[in-house]
Amino acid sequence: MRYILYCRKSTDTEDKQVQSLDSQESELVKLAASCNLEIAFILKEKMSAKSEGRPVFNDMLKLIRAGKADAILCWKMDRLARNFIDGGRVIDLLQRGTIKEIRTFEATHSPADNVLMLAMHFGMANQYIRDLSTNVKRGNRTKLESGQWPNHAPIGYSNDRVAKTIIVDSERARHVRRAFELYSTAGHSILDISNILFKEGFRTPNGRKVYRGMIYRILGNPFYTGVMRQQGKLYQGKHQAIISKALFDDVQYVLSGRARPSPQKHFFSLRGFLTCEVCGCMLTATLKKGHQYYYCTNGRGKCAEHKHYLRENYLYDKVATLFEDLSFSERKIEMMYEAEKEDLARNGGESEQALQSLRIRLQSLPARESRLLDTFIAEQTSKALYDEKAAALKHERLDTEKQIADLEAGQPVFTLEPVKKVFLEASRAKAEFLAASEAKKRAIAERLLWNLSFKDKNIVQVQYKKPYHVIAKADKNASISELRAHKDSNLDQRFWRPPFYH
Repeated sequence: MRYILYCRKSTDTEDKQVQSLDSQESELVKLAASCNLEIAFILKEKMSAKSEGRPVFNDMLKLIRAGKADAILCWKMDRLARNFIDGGRVIDLLQRGTIKEIRTFEATHSPADNVLMLAMHFGMANQYIRDLSTNVKRGNRTKLESGQWPNHAPIGYSNDRVAKTIIVDSERARHVRRAFELYSTAGHSILDISNILFKEGFRTPNGRKVYRGMIYRILGNPFYTGVMRQQGKLYQGKHQAIISKALFDDVQYVLSGRARPSPQKHFFSLRGFLTCEVCGCMLTATLKKGHQYYYCTNGRGKCAEHKHYLRENYLYDKVATLFEDLSFSERKIEMMYEAEKEDLARNGGESEQALQSLRIRLQSLPARESRLLDTFIAEQTSKALYDEKAAALKHERLDTEKQIADLEAGQPVFTLEPVKKVFLEASRAKAEFLAASEAKKRAIAERLLWNLSFKDKNIVQVQYKKPYHVIAKADKNASISELRAHKDSNLDQRFWRPPFYH
């Protein structure tokens, strides 16, 4: 009989397979020599047998059906198949005598053998792979619940194999952070970012360019905020975050398509940011004789506003006036800051108050989740909306739990300095906006404003983003005591915490 010597292992990694292909071949060649077996073909395969469709295995059966070989020589029966479809094909060919013999190190099987024994071999091989899969999944869930990442670290991090943890790859992490910052402005396409980062030295671990597909995956991965996502579920990780959650949320807003950039020959700082009050369409921009002009796209074909062109200098002056609502004198900001510090010192600090507020917020989440589930069961909420709201509540829970843990660990994340910084940024916004480059103008507008609409060349509606909306409502001529009273009576007490924890 002419034998096909068949060797298989599940992975391409040598250290993850006890019996490598070379060792299998070596042992089987010795067995063939000791038994005077004729080897017609030697076939090797690096592929799991848990599913059908292995090309080398299929070639082996074709050779046998074509009469070019009569029998199979392999290390064990589980090398041939770990699924019932391939196992059934082998059993069928053996029973009909097409395969005249299957020889392993442990036993020899012929067409006259009891089919139940062969079925048992393949059944045990199949059950082994099922049990292995279950155990691996259970182990991965346990790691995730304890804050550990069970897989290879995403780009920007590396695996510490000694400590079995994930650590920041400082060189690539700064490029990852740069990608988020660039895309959050809605002024760069993913291709632009890929090219910019390549010029700045960003490479894969193999030294290759990081192309658009990988950039897109990076921008959509919450792992960089300290949160792990696996099979649609979120877990709080123990690894160090590379970016803030606020920056990640800004990027998701752009990725969602509501502010998606497109490749442009010329960058217009406010294109895609302004809307027409009459028809609701976006204002676009064009370049004529060296000047930028903004106008309604008239996407619905019924708006006369598209005939009104806004030259960039006129438009920038209009937008800049909005920042006047945010302007306090820097002397008053400094006085408010010092007064608040004294007040906190008298009252024992703000950490305990913040901790109590966060605990109340956390306790309210189960009731909100329950109400959401009730509306879904009652078919008052669609599946898509339910999933979106449930994910938002999950994010809020993880964020709140992290803040509580930081405070209880004695790491005061709530300080007055970030609040002071917000006031100063708001007060300087007008001057910075008028003097800034096109890209910087866009970044300032994105950070402070939204829902900005025009009609008859004038701003009709505008909303200020958190926490600047509170500053806009405050009386700029009020005394220090009046401003502090306004703070105490304001319902949005979270403003007086750092804005990046909203």
